[in-house]
Amino acid sequence: MPNLIHGRNAVLEAARAGRVAKIYLAAGLGHDPRLVEIARLAPVETVPPARLDAMAPGVNQGVAAELKPRREWSLRQLLDGRPTLLVALDSILDPQNLGAVIRSAEVAGADGAIVPEHRSAPLSPTAVKASSGASELLPIARVSGLPSAIVEVKRAGIWCVALDPRGESMAWEFDFRQPVCVVVGGEGAGVQRLVKERCDVRVKLPMKGRIASLNASAAAAALLYEVLRQRHAS
Repeated sequence: MPNLIHGRNAVLEAARAGRVAKIYLAAGLGHDPRLVEIARLAPVETVPPARLDAMAPGVNQGVAAELKPRREWSLRQLLDGRPTLLVALDSILDPQNLGAVIRSAEVAGADGAIVPEHRSAPLSPTAVKASSGASELLPIARVSGLPSAIVEVKRAGIWCVALDPRGESMAWEFDFRQPVCVVVGGEGAGVQRLVKERCDVRVKLPMKGRIASLNASAAAAALLYEVLRQRHAS
């Protein structure tokens, strides 16, 4: 079924955001305050557990939801809102990582995310569930190419900061209190060369162990909390 997400937190956040057209609950679920709230927010159909499992394979927690059409944001619309924190996702192909980065961005108070139309995981049910519903709350703009999008973001007076293991400075050495767009690269290759070249600065996180780097979602969360730390301290 198209536009179907599952998982209690993901469905609850989508319902709170007014994005749910219909909810499917497996028969025989125990009491959960989340289910009570979900049932107040959108029409509910109770179905046999086997039917729900067929509709939403995987760990669905007995809940699935049919979404209303997603609002399409343009980069210009994001920039017209005078954002102070954006997150750009470069070549993140794993839907779990995509969802996790979007979740961290929303929790950190980002005003929006920028995702390329190509070389990116789609906003699939897996990504939505990994975001715990944050993908239904955070404005997301799809762009044809990230290098040209970086140029447009910079023209709007926003610093573009690439997260790069070989960056020239530590994350805490940059002033994140000013409007910024944090650019996070995908698994393995990281931020692509042309995108890094068009960013204003490249920052890195300290690494003390024998593993060379964090995965994309963990690195993004660490950097976003450095942004929060600086802004809270000020």
